[in-house]
Amino acid sequence: YADYLESIGKDGAMIVGDPETVTKKIINLVENLGLDRFMLHLPVGSMPHDDIMKAIKLYGQEVAPKVRAYFETKEND
Repeated sequence: YADYLESIGKDGAMIVGDPETVTKKIINLVENLGLDRFMLHLPVGSMPHDDIMKAIKLYGQEVAPKVRAYFETKEND
């Protein structure tokens, strides 16, 4: 359990949480690693279908627009 908590923590490899947490972690990851792309992977085999659909909706409607807006604003500064 301690390893899991570490992996979902601020510097962990897994991105888990509410839309604000996920947004911040993606922005941090992209900036720290100098990425120009980000690919989302959902564990479709281990989550109920409704939860997967909710995660996709939250990502598309809340997370992705905030991440895009952050980097668009940063480019214009």
